[in-house]
Amino acid sequence: MTPLFIAAAAGLSLAALAPLSPALLGRAATPRAWRTGIALALLLPLAAATLYARLGRPDAIDAAPPPADPVQAMVSRLAERLQHTPDDAEGWQLLARAYEQLGRPRDALPAYEQLERLHPADPQVLSQHAVTLALVRGQGLGGEPEALLQRALRLAPGHVPTLALLGSAALERGDTAAAIGYWRRVLAEVPPDSEIAASVRDSIAKVQGR
Repeated sequence: MTPLFIAAAAGLSLAALAPLSPALLGRAATPRAWRTGIALALLLPLAAATLYARLGRPDAIDAAPPPADPVQAMVSRLAERLQHTPDDAEGWQLLARAYEQLGRPRDALPAYEQLERLHPADPQVLSQHAVTLALVRGQGLGGEPEALLQRALRLAPGHVPTLALLGSAALERGDTAAAIGYWRRVLAEVPPDSEIAASVRDSIAKVQGR
């Protein structure tokens, strides 16, 4: 793996961590903001290495002069390829994650629509789609994003990201009892000594302490 690709992968990593900026997670952040940041961090795994394995050409990356933005070039190549292979679910998943990590959530929405067409019963696809749609709309998880999450929950009642996000959606509309109920269901699904469990217990305690 070339130094140029390593630098590109590092850029994707930083983009994936952008939702956890001080603006979201600082001392003055609202519970809604820092819970959304945690959820995004869980739902936006790095796709750089997979993109490289799927599309990368070491000889092309090392050639002089290098492209101005190799990551954008790889994503564009993937998007073009998918126009000819619309049933490539793995490719659409990679494209959606890449757009998110590049700070282009609106461009990820058509990829999620394709993924739902190919895998309508996948709760992970539905929960990721819900988060991205909420980001684009800028109006929280209420409405269509929450409807997607409810569909995911019916498919997989123990799906941790879905339960965590539904708790945040309930808290947004002021239903603290429902929020705590969803988060307690998360605790039943994860190891009690895990970081997720610790974060959820902290969330419950803060809501109960209001």
